[in-house]
Amino acid sequence: MSERPGLDLGRPRDVVELLRDAGNVFFRHPETVLVLGAAIVIPVELVVLGVGLEQLSGPYEARVSNAELGVSTAVSFFVIVPLVTAAVIGVLDDDARGERPRAGRSLQAALDAFAPLLGALVLAALGIALGLLALILPGIYLLVRWYFVPQAVMVAGERGRGALEASASTVQGSWWRTAGIVLLVNLLLAGIGLLVLAPVRAAAEAADREAVALAGTIVLDIVTVTYTAVVSTLLFHDLRARKSLGL
Repeated sequence: MSERPGLDLGRPRDVVELLRDAGNVFFRHPETVLVLGAAIVIPVELVVLGVGLEQLSGPYEARVSNAELGVSTAVSFFVIVPLVTAAVIGVLDDDARGERPRAGRSLQAALDAFAPLLGALVLAALGIALGLLALILPGIYLLVRWYFVPQAVMVAGERGRGALEASASTVQGSWWRTAGIVLLVNLLLAGIGLLVLAPVRAAAEAADREAVALAGTIVLDIVTVTYTAVVSTLLFHDLRARKSLGL
């Protein structure tokens, strides 16, 4: 039985409403969304960054190498962001039904969908990479056009190329709006990240331990990735609602 009126996923939202409602989801279910973020971010970053790139044992380095940046970006694109987004979609679906979200069920659904998610994202990455090589702008265009691949897999049930086409169909006619909102959210979170990580990096430098900086990065990623996942999913539903209403 529903405990309360649920989040309405079938209505359009302006930018302020998207940011506000994403924050409301955090305030209503902090233990669920943060546990989901932590369950994915912590093990992945500890293994890849902490062990693989030796950030758990190495001295502090202020400069990030191109190799480290590449590995971090790839892990975020192919693993962390899609899995967190897939899990968050379950939270929003439960909330929309007026039910209390269950972290275990949402996490299991995300893990079960990882193979089709990864397959669609590999196709998207190949197209985006080719677009970036072709004077950059085509790659940016495709990045926005295929931004909703996780939602296409989890919500629309699409697979492979169908997930790319479903995402593109959602963005069609709203490319600039989608790009603007995505850019705004990332700039806001990047600004917050710089403020939060500044004292952490100072502490890491004082201790000469990269592990201190890694700990700060993990905590920040848990919050920012999950929040971005909530906003992107609300935006996905917003675009679909606008299409159904002819807006």
